[in-house]
Amino acid sequence: MALFNYATKEITIKIVYYGPGLSGKTTNLQYLHSIFEPAKRGKLLSLATEADRTLFFDFLPIELGKISDFSIRFQLYTVPG
Repeated sequence: MALFNYATKEITIKIVYYGPGLSGKTTNLQYLHSIFEPAKRGKLLSLATEADRTLFFDFLPIELGKISDFSIRFQLYTVPG
């Protein structure tokens, strides 16, 4: 889903990874977090159990820069399936 805010010139794109346990959703966010430079990514938030399984969701914000004066931001989520 993409949200356009013309007042602040921001486009926020929300992507949700949904699927069965142990299918790589959290691993994918961890990899993306590792390849983006710190200035372009936020903190990877994860609510996990003692067994390192996602309890509620994971969240990773990423800033990609500008396109036609609009700031492009991604909000990546995982949810357990």
